[in-house]
Amino acid sequence: MSAPLCHVAANAHSHAFLTHGKLVLPIACVMLRGAEPRSPGFTRKPDMTQFRFLLNPPAADLPRCSALLFGVARNYQVNNHRTTLSLKSVRRGAALYTTRRGRYLVTTDTFLILNLGQQYALEFEGLETTETLCPFFQPGFLEHAVTSRSTSIQRQLDELDNGQSSADCHEQLYPKTGRIDAILQALYEASRPGRACVSRVEDQFHELARALLELRVGVRAQIDQIPALRAATRDELYRRLHQGRDFVSSCFAQPITVAMAAQAAYLSPYHFHRMFKALFRQTPMQFLQERRLAAAARLLSNTDVSVTCICFAVGFESLGSFSWLFRKRFGCSPREFRGQRAAGRNSQD
Repeated sequence: MSAPLCHVAANAHSHAFLTHGKLVLPIACVMLRGAEPRSPGFTRKPDMTQFRFLLNPPAADLPRCSALLFGVARNYQVNNHRTTLSLKSVRRGAALYTTRRGRYLVTTDTFLILNLGQQYALEFEGLETTETLCPFFQPGFLEHAVTSRSTSIQRQLDELDNGQSSADCHEQLYPKTGRIDAILQALYEASRPGRACVSRVEDQFHELARALLELRVGVRAQIDQIPALRAATRDELYRRLHQGRDFVSSCFAQPITVAMAAQAAYLSPYHFHRMFKALFRQTPMQFLQERRLAAAARLLSNTDVSVTCICFAVGFESLGSFSWLFRKRFGCSPREFRGQRAAGRNSQD
């Protein structure tokens, strides 16, 4: 399949797979180091009149437009696709992206940002059908927004073209909440068959650009709170802590330890645990438990797989502890939770 179909056909990768009638764990997560080269094929500074906005365009058009790619599929795989700055999200199911920095499991409550020129692989084969919604920014569009935000109104009145600033974001999993979640929902509504509207899509791309700039400001505020004297040290600690957190989030179904997450972050276990709690307000193991329970809830809602099978598939070692923790988190047993979700769906039919 060609590269764009990784989005048109959808990015789906369940938390667990069904093989010969049994649930098995996701592919082992391995952290890879190395820089990601820029692609010489991407133009970083088009004329502003050349900004275009398309729905599901061919792959060859992606470097020359802002595009919304979306689709539905169950099984898919793509390798070595080099992207423009893009946001990876799913409306249902899950998608596993691999870059030279590591692996990122995108679920319905997260999104991933990849920068211009990043090369990635994608594969999915799971219990659920996955529906994706992935905005791609035309090179120069977000950079123009960054420059405009940092340029005075007076200067913009005098000079329409004020150069261009970097629009790179921290490549990591972000919680899909608030304004960005609302914009993604608006993009979804603007792309529905029978009522698709490119002008509405263009409006939402401008809103999304603003939201991403605000996200960058929020990230900078988080970085500045890290207790280190040098700015470069704070930046590096933030990147490494998120690298360890994304490792846990993407590989939760495996028997993960603090030492394993620390190794993914290239930090000592003690330092990683201490700094993780300071930045994220929870310990690595508390975060791991949270991700496992969220995965179990999703599988209970969207599949007919047994509670026992789901318990072990998401990484718990005991059905008793899983049921106790699930009740503590959701206020009911896993079976009761499944019944409530099924009743809710039936009442909507």
